[in-house]
Amino acid sequence: MKKFLNVLFLSLIMALALAAGGVTQPVVECTGNYAWQVLDEVNHYREDYGLPPLVLSDELCDDADVRARELITEFSHTRPDGTSCFSVIRGKYRHVAENIAAGHESAAETVEQWMNSPGHRANILDSDLKELGVGYCYAEDSDYRHYWVQIFRTR
Repeated sequence: MKKFLNVLFLSLIMALALAAGGVTQPVVECTGNYAWQVLDEVNHYREDYGLPPLVLSDELCDDADVRARELITEFSHTRPDGTSCFSVIRGKYRHVAENIAAGHESAAETVEQWMNSPGHRANILDSDLKELGVGYCYAEDSDYRHYWVQIFRTR
């Protein structure tokens, strides 16, 4: 419900901006069952290495969606406001990690991209991490179009 209200609110703001000044906005879509697809791919790799599965966190998915939107304008582990990527995470945690990717359309291609990168692979296979949040955004008029975020956490 919270995501629906956020999308509704953003749609209303965009409509008012368009009506007031004729501002054009790129097509941005952050919907789908991508989170479950990424979780499934990641947990297959973890199982291959004898690691326990990660649990999908709605809270972390909301945080990862914020980060995915930010990547459209600033593809970096540093947020557009100059703070750490981890400043988006609400609540307390003992251990966190973030993976970002851009350009691939599917969850499987994106997880494979992460698994081919030593740093990203280390996050996916970190036995100390327990929860996962996944964010995805498609922005038609952007550099890479497809933006993916994984946020891992242990409380």
